[in-house]
Amino acid sequence: MTSLRLLALAAASGIILAACTPAADQTTPAAEPPPVPAAEDDLAVAPEAAPAADCAVLDSRDWEAWIDRMPGPDASPTVHVIGKVDVRSGGYTFTWNVGPMDRSMTPALNLELIPVAPTEPATMAIATEEVHYTGPLAGSSYSRVTITCGGQTLGEIAEITEAH
Repeated sequence: MTSLRLLALAAASGIILAACTPAADQTTPAAEPPPVPAAEDDLAVAPEAAPAADCAVLDSRDWEAWIDRMPGPDASPTVHVIGKVDVRSGGYTFTWNVGPMDRSMTPALNLELIPVAPTEPATMAIATEEVHYTGPLAGSSYSRVTITCGGQTLGEIAEITEAH
């Protein structure tokens, strides 16, 4: 009689347990936490995002400027600016934008260097590139030349020589 009671008790326990445990195909997905509303500060662009004005130049040096006033047929004074820049890889090309002049008696020349990333396969190592700007002389001379890239100043040349 005792073994019959134990058997009945075991069967009843199994039925009760089966009723409490959901079947494998009846599992409900875990409840996802409700979405947290974004604060206004979270909607701003993260600082890691590269702004459009970001500059690929890592470092620059050896900036020089001179004005070429050499005589000759069809000669007109030109300004030349040269320097060296380090970029993330080989194959970069460079363009220049001439910025606005100030209103001083001897104005400053403001140049913006624009690095253009390579479209073809290139060396994946920091590369040093020589950059050169040549343009017409606006006015009689310049007090200084400022070179910028992506909103940062790469160099300022206060001593501009003249070639006659």
